[in-house]
Amino acid sequence: MKYSNELKVGSTIVVATIIFILGVRYFEDLPLFRGTHNLETELENASGLIAGNPVRVRGVSVGSVDEVFINPETGGVRVLFHVDSSLPVPEGTETTVSGVDALGVVRMDLELGPPGNPLIPDGGFVPSKQGGDLMGALAERAPELLDEVDAVMAQLGSVLGESEEMLASPQSDLRLTLMSARRSMDALDGLLRSQRDRLASVLANVDGTTGQLNTFLETNSDSLSAAVTALNGTLRRLDASLAQLDGTTRGLDELLGKINRGEGTLGLLVNDDSMYHRTDSLLTAVHTLLLDFQENPGRYLKEMRLVDLF
Repeated sequence: MKYSNELKVGSTIVVATIIFILGVRYFEDLPLFRGTHNLETELENASGLIAGNPVRVRGVSVGSVDEVFINPETGGVRVLFHVDSSLPVPEGTETTVSGVDALGVVRMDLELGPPGNPLIPDGGFVPSKQGGDLMGALAERAPELLDEVDAVMAQLGSVLGESEEMLASPQSDLRLTLMSARRSMDALDGLLRSQRDRLASVLANVDGTTGQLNTFLETNSDSLSAAVTALNGTLRRLDASLAQLDGTTRGLDELLGKINRGEGTLGLLVNDDSMYHRTDSLLTAVHTLLLDFQENPGRYLKEMRLVDLF
């Protein structure tokens, strides 16, 4: 029994120690079951950075700040921080502080260097890059911004004064415009009031028509499906006909091209002037022969006998 109690007490102490270590690592933003990579950097201005602030890479939290203090040798702000050991930190990496201290969202960002560079060893130094100080920039531009605000307020006061004068004058364009707009709104309101029942009837008719259309579609869904199928078939046949027409058009283009190039009998006839002139001469001779035959048939028939003719 004595050894059993001692074993229970020892086991409880071991479990409590493990839970304590895991809790400390969790609240310090340390990986529970992985190691960390400790680094340090030096800033000109901490800008509200304190221990426990997150360390991020492209918006992803990869570690946290361990300690922030003044370096007595340089007078700068020395920052000790850690990142997850699975994150490679190559040479060329730089640190910046961003966020607004007044809102409690200060963080330190890592801009990783080229992946091919050698890795910074554990406990190594990461150079810093001075980030933009939002509050400082606002403080520097405060007088200019105040002057611009004063100018805007002065213009606004002038516009309001002119508007008040225009509203006070019975014949001003602004007052007449507002009165006209009010009369138009009153007329529109009166029209809507007078046509309320009619509008309700129209909306009821539209609702009824919509219901009837839905009923028609539900009742005749098979017929509509068959009609759509038939229409699709017709469109496919039309596509085939268009394809055939396209082929015919290409053949006609080839035929016209051969004619234009003078290929074939028709091409020669169209493009060769000599054939046209010979054909014209032949027709002229035949015409002359026919005329002579009509005027002097005996010249051609005197040597023919009846048996030869029939």
